[in-house]
Amino acid sequence: MKSTKRNILILFLALMTYVLASCGVNAEQVSNTSQETSNTSDKNSGLIVYFLDVGQADCTLIQLPNGEEVLIDAGNYGDGSYIKNYLENLNVDDIEYFILTHPHEDHIGSAKEIINNFTVKKIYMPDVLASSNLYESTMLAIENKDIETIFAKPGLKIIDSPGLKLELLSPKSMYYSELNEYSAVARLEYDNTSFLFTGDAESVSELEMLGGGFNLDSDVLKVGHHGGRTSSSIDFLKAVTPEYSIISCGEDNSYGHPHIETLNRLSDIGSDIYRTDELGTIVAVSNGKDISITSDEVMEIPLAPLEILNTPPIPDSSEVKETPVISETNYVGNKNSLVFHKTDCSSVADMKESNKVFFTIRQNAVDQGYTPCGRCNP
Repeated sequence: MKSTKRNILILFLALMTYVLASCGVNAEQVSNTSQETSNTSDKNSGLIVYFLDVGQADCTLIQLPNGEEVLIDAGNYGDGSYIKNYLENLNVDDIEYFILTHPHEDHIGSAKEIINNFTVKKIYMPDVLASSNLYESTMLAIENKDIETIFAKPGLKIIDSPGLKLELLSPKSMYYSELNEYSAVARLEYDNTSFLFTGDAESVSELEMLGGGFNLDSDVLKVGHHGGRTSSSIDFLKAVTPEYSIISCGEDNSYGHPHIETLNRLSDIGSDIYRTDELGTIVAVSNGKDISITSDEVMEIPLAPLEILNTPPIPDSSEVKETPVISETNYVGNKNSLVFHKTDCSSVADMKESNKVFFTIRQNAVDQGYTPCGRCNP
């Protein structure tokens, strides 16, 4: 489908891997990893995984060796133009598999724009409801496009072909106290290389996966919950043993992600850490045997103009409006994530004062484009 362009891209990356390795460039300079990419696979063009720089959010594009695309999550509400531009510059037309790990704003934020601008074949998401306008408008877009939607569950095989497998490992339970625990975790195998994408899965989900009999061992780990301390337990990391760990987080974010506890645990198992807040979009390339990691700056992929990234999201008038709820309780919004919380939510304590905005009436927060926190459910 897009083999010519992608073959050129693979050839370019392989050349850059050799050149950078010869020059001794280290990870802080956005180099390739210590493994050299050798074109020994008999697949047509290899596997490419793009961890998009969407700030304090998640969005990962996977270009499979069979020419299909997988998109995992869709960034924040204001990231739609950036993601659309990025995918179009990679000549993406169809998205065969769209995984929405869980219905938090920083994961489904631009799902509606993706659905309306690309041909999405199947959507995978957990069987859980969210009480936000954003979630409701996303579900309405899915319904309007009549896209097949499949609830995520452990052992669900999305792709099961020789040398190429994509399987969901969670969520196991029907009820969790935290929305993050519903995250649909996916493991991808391409020949002798493997990737684990964990969404915002935290300790409960990790324990369930550890006890589920799954092969968690993976070369590349998309670190859970933006590197938060409540994810990436040491037992889970020892089971995954990732050589490379990718953290998607915003620069100087108000949550303090990634937390030092997580960074220490990753260092303790000897994993090389790559962060979007430091490197921008991170790209992992596999030929089925070796993996190389670089950035889109090396690849020179044209992106959306910077002003698009800095433009505050404008609430869509077509979104379903909630019935106004008048309350004397104050709410605290985060200007970066556009999420609002109860004043006693633990997330509020992690915010910088400069990122806080206060609401007396809940509907005011909703009308200004803020979505409720899944932890405190304001």
